[in-house]
Amino acid sequence: MNVCGLMIGSGHNRPQIVPEPQEDMRSLRISYIPSFEFPPRSRNDYLYLAGMGVGAIKRHDTLFSDSQELYPLTFFSESSQLPGHPGYSKGAVADQQFILVLSDTTWRSIKYSQDYLDRRLHIPLGLEVRQTILGWASRFARRFVLIDYLITNRSTEVLNGVFAEFAVSPTIQNDVAQEFPQPELCGLVGVSPGIVEMTSDTLNIAWFAGNDGAPFNGVYSSESPTGVIGVRILRPSATKAFAFNWAASVWSNEGNSFSWGPRHRRDEMGYAGSVGWYYGDRGNYRQMSNGEIDYDQVWTATDKTAEGWSPPPSREWVANGIARGAGTGGTLSISLADPLLPGDSIPFTVAMIAGFDFHRKPDNFARNFDPDNPQPYLDNLDFTDLINNARWADWVFDNPGVDTDGDGYRGPYHLVNCKGEQCDTVFYRGDGVPDFRAPYIPPPPPAFTLTSRPGAITLRWEGAYSELAIDPLSGRRDCEGFRIYTGKFDRDDLYSMVASWDVEDYKRFAYKSDEGTWEQISFPATVEQWQETIGDNQFDPRDYTVPSFEQAYIDTVTDTVRNATGEIIRISREERFSYWEREDYNRSNEYFENDAWVQNPIQRIGTRDTVIGGDTLQYGVYEATIDHLNPSVPLYFAVTAFDYGNYQVGLEQLESSQANNSEYAHPIYSPDVVVDSALRVSVYPNPYKVIYDGGDGERTTYYLEGYEGRGIYKFEEQDRRIWFVNLPEKATIRIFSLDGDLIRTINHPDPFLTKYPSAVGWDLVSRNIQAVTSGIYIWRVDSELGTQTGKLVIIK
Repeated sequence: MNVCGLMIGSGHNRPQIVPEPQEDMRSLRISYIPSFEFPPRSRNDYLYLAGMGVGAIKRHDTLFSDSQELYPLTFFSESSQLPGHPGYSKGAVADQQFILVLSDTTWRSIKYSQDYLDRRLHIPLGLEVRQTILGWASRFARRFVLIDYLITNRSTEVLNGVFAEFAVSPTIQNDVAQEFPQPELCGLVGVSPGIVEMTSDTLNIAWFAGNDGAPFNGVYSSESPTGVIGVRILRPSATKAFAFNWAASVWSNEGNSFSWGPRHRRDEMGYAGSVGWYYGDRGNYRQMSNGEIDYDQVWTATDKTAEGWSPPPSREWVANGIARGAGTGGTLSISLADPLLPGDSIPFTVAMIAGFDFHRKPDNFARNFDPDNPQPYLDNLDFTDLINNARWADWVFDNPGVDTDGDGYRGPYHLVNCKGEQCDTVFYRGDGVPDFRAPYIPPPPPAFTLTSRPGAITLRWEGAYSELAIDPLSGRRDCEGFRIYTGKFDRDDLYSMVASWDVEDYKRFAYKSDEGTWEQISFPATVEQWQETIGDNQFDPRDYTVPSFEQAYIDTVTDTVRNATGEIIRISREERFSYWEREDYNRSNEYFENDAWVQNPIQRIGTRDTVIGGDTLQYGVYEATIDHLNPSVPLYFAVTAFDYGNYQVGLEQLESSQANNSEYAHPIYSPDVVVDSALRVSVYPNPYKVIYDGGDGERTTYYLEGYEGRGIYKFEEQDRRIWFVNLPEKATIRIFSLDGDLIRTINHPDPFLTKYPSAVGWDLVSRNIQAVTSGIYIWRVDSELGTQTGKLVIIK
């Protein structure tokens, strides 16, 4: 997500040229400025601009200040709660957070902003706005950011009827594959089924998406923006003054623009503007305070006058065009304070949310959309991910079940899985006091060390940091295991898992006769723990692994059935049928798979004890060797820790991000081995061929095969690499022509060409910043090991 002052988004999502110097451009690999891009680096962008605005009555004047009229008073400050982050701060609550203070009273805001209706320069409200943007790397929290505003009245006047809005102007396209944005649609998800059966949640998510997901040749590809973005107001909580308004513009064949948006007839009586976009201080304030919740854009062509709405556009092509998708914008608004006294402050918090797989059927729009009856089209849109992420945004904002202010109230809850007088409590909302922290977090990843040799990398770590960590909400030490990932790119979605180690444990499922389903009723436990729970030292959960009555474990329980409010509606004593499933794969040092015992690449080579709170606890020491690697291909390595989730709230396993502790490594000798063994410098590829025959006989290049220029969209001459390996930590490389002319000097480590301590690349550029020609070259390496020389060949 791109942020500029109080504006969210870059204002455009077309490729951008990065200014000089060219060396910085090449090293940073920046050739565009995304606004709201997901997945990361996909070039699927969803936002033009978004921002906050405030309206109020000051004396007898109606005034409005938006994001373009609030200018920074301070520079961005960045902080993080992650210990390894450059901006680490004990006071930070998020993995990454930015703070900026702005005001609508600056010289720029008054001089350059005008009210087009009243034809006057901007009159400030006298506001100071502290904007904090917070993001987390946990998997369940990566698809939203929280934007918290603290709005302070710095004037000497009372502000009455204070409203705030958050406006979104989407632009949805792939910046590379699509020349023009998709036609845009918007709407509101009001009420959604709750996390417990027979309950519901009021979410009020404004959503914005393309109309068909941009399929290519009838199918979706990685270049199809099939997602949706949403905005949800988290505080203040929804009141009668909550509003959702949108408007859209379409163009005729002659290039004329027609704008339209829903209006409730009572609103038209007091507003002289057109039925389209609101303008000016009075127009914007009327929109913010109208309490109107517009119907979804796809219903534009249908007549809703019987429900009190203004008629649809009189021109049929305008009505159908907007319903099918147009240039759309929308706002969420809410009442903040009445009055806001001088010096007082009021918070306003929103979440910007990404939803994946909104479009799942490439032919949905073409097959099902009808402006007169868009319901079949709507029925084939998938709001699941957007709703889940919006719910998680709320839970991060205000952790369910956490008494933040210490008054004894932990938020509303449901009682589930009641057996006798024993019930599980599932909190579905917080106590109303913001927390701004991830309510469920994966175990922290371990710090690990790498050693390398040709074709292999060995990783070592201790499990204490991960295995002894307590989940802040459940209070459990829930680390289930570790996974090792490798990837050519440092992107979570491009890593591949190469090894996994986890505790041998099992979770219990019971048959629910009311629902006719098998449901999980316990956290996982080891065989020994289950024997203690059952009270039978011969019990083995592996004897009961099939969800059937014939092979189930049977015990008798008193079942107390309660409704959503906790009232007892039935008490019965009945047999309970149970079976057990393993948690994850139960892959420890050895595991049985495909009728054979397999040695795990990850080995728990020892254990250590520690005392915490008077209890003696144990953690493991781990080692893994990943071999059969190509010595000429450097990789990123990451060790993640994962837990077993929380079945009570439907939370699946949580795993730390690969990006949290990734390390770049070359499967070659490390510098210490080079020095100890006095190894000779090696150079590859030698000869360097611009084009060569691949394994399939087809002509190819090192770039196409992924050996150089990885992660870039356009290969340039400076992206070529000849690698010098088996280097100590410091060395000087000189390349000469056969005539003895100095072509290039590289001091290792070089800030751009060194990627690993024992290797440095030459970009085939001379000291005069010119691409070298084909020929034979002499290289010389000077280091603590002495001088080594050799030849290399370039064939273009």
